[in-house]
Amino acid sequence: MQYIKDSLRELRHVVWPTKTETKIFFIQVFWTLTIFTLFLFMLSVIFWNLIDLLKNTLSWFTL
Repeated sequence: MQYIKDSLRELRHVVWPTKTETKIFFIQVFWTLTIFTLFLFMLSVIFWNLIDLLKNTLSWFTL
């Protein structure tokens, strides 16, 4: 029971972000994730093409 009382007391000390701050944080996280996703997609495409090129090159030598 003491744990719950202490937790509630601590919650009163929390400074919650304002509506504007929440919007700003959301936009920042959204754009960061979007950029990171595009970056990973581009890396995936590049590596896939490199592997495909390597596979085709090696198959040409084995003929």
